[in-house]
Amino acid sequence: MKDTKNITEAQLLLNQQVVVTSHLSRFTGRTGIVNKIMPDGRTLDIDLDGVGDVFLDVTLVGEIQERQQFAKTEQSLGPDANSVLPHNQL
Repeated sequence: MKDTKNITEAQLLLNQQVVVTSHLSRFTGRTGIVNKIMPDGRTLDIDLDGVGDVFLDVTLVGEIQERQQFAKTEQSLGPDANSVLPHNQL
């Protein structure tokens, strides 16, 4: 079984859509897909939109999160939400 304790940030980004977040890069604000992680474990091979393949350090990018449509508060489902009801009372 594969040891999952030592998964790096770079490995988490593999095959994910990322955005270049660092102003140290001339590609700031561009998005792309991480195709490969280089043998050093930090450098990402990214297919950037409108640019092509580039190699960037993992610290220069961030994962694009899906937008949340609802607030992160627990939804109230009413008094019967957590109780068990017979099917004829539903």
